[in-house]
Amino acid sequence: MTKNETVQIMAILTAAYPRFYDKQTEADKLAAARLWYRHFGNVDYGTMLQAVDAVISTNKFPPTISEINEKLDLLLGGGEEMSELEAWARVRKALCNSGYNYVEEYEKLPEPLRRIVGDAHQLHEWAMMDEATVNSVIASNFQRTYRAKAETEKQRAYLPERRQAYLLEHTAAIALADA
Repeated sequence: MTKNETVQIMAILTAAYPRFYDKQTEADKLAAARLWYRHFGNVDYGTMLQAVDAVISTNKFPPTISEINEKLDLLLGGGEEMSELEAWARVRKALCNSGYNYVEEYEKLPEPLRRIVGDAHQLHEWAMMDEATVNSVIASNFQRTYRAKAETEKQRAYLPERRQAYLLEHTAAIALADA
């Protein structure tokens, strides 16, 4: 979305909620437009327009940035990631063949699951444990970690692009320093 398109979105909100916006000064409107541009500058204008239209059709009050983010998630297919139970089922399936083929099974897992498992040797260790421990303790710990990482990724996706880039660079620098 361009800055001009952001102003157009703000004009739509002003028209939809005239009582809320009638007391705003030009400085207030400019600050709001800058804030929305910072958060949604990377969103296609048509998609943003759909999200705003969907939210204003059901909200009695002007939408917040988080409400627009939630609607964008629905429009763009966000939230379709695996649930923690589906993720564990994939890992559990890999465990069944990880006695001898643990490296191959590890490599078959999607990247987010590999990061949680750690490495192929961890998969092998879990495969060698008794089934009751794997189905209770290991499953519980894995699912908790998966849920936390999924929430972190979701929150990170809501950040403006510049902040996301900064976090990626900062995280990479920390990883290099720890190595």
